[in-house]
Amino acid sequence: MLKRLLLLALLVTVAACDDDKAAERGPSRFDGVKRTQNNAATKSFCEVSFPDGAGARGFTAPAERPIPGLPEGKKATGGGWKWINLWATWCHPCIDEIGLLGKWQQSLHKDGIAIDLELYSVDDDEGALTGWLQKSTMPGTMHWLKGGAADLPAVLESFGVDKSAGVPVHALVDAKGQLRCVRTGSVHDQDYGAIKAILLGG
Repeated sequence: MLKRLLLLALLVTVAACDDDKAAERGPSRFDGVKRTQNNAATKSFCEVSFPDGAGARGFTAPAERPIPGLPEGKKATGGGWKWINLWATWCHPCIDEIGLLGKWQQSLHKDGIAIDLELYSVDDDEGALTGWLQKSTMPGTMHWLKGGAADLPAVLESFGVDKSAGVPVHALVDAKGQLRCVRTGSVHDQDYGAIKAILLGG
């Protein structure tokens, strides 16, 4: 009887050790999958990407000027990711995707991913910009590049992409203020999965 009890105790101890090892292995396997998804998403979505840590590139907000009569809009909450969008009122693809950016921001927030939209206009025409903002609901915090379109090449260069590129341009900045991903050109519905994987992967 005593032998059976000792044997049973030994089996329970071994099983507990195996459970502990499985618990230790679980997160590492999950992290590995997450990293793989993040890497694949980064390659498919980002034109240029920067790693966290060594080789990181700090984000410096572009110089801006006040927007006369700017309606009260959404304010950045801070503490999470930032989505930087360079756009213009004369850029039809830019206008077409603004609603999509707002929808994605809401979906990400529901999934526990904090992200602020920072919308930088490269317009030169003050009347066109203010007129647009008065009649439109923008999903993020509005900014106006200090030199308008003339400042765009320098901003693109600071992002690590071709300075001759046009808008729209998208950049993801992490909670540490590091530039992580830059894409020139429009975004589409099918890009949401890649973006979410990038943000979840950190």
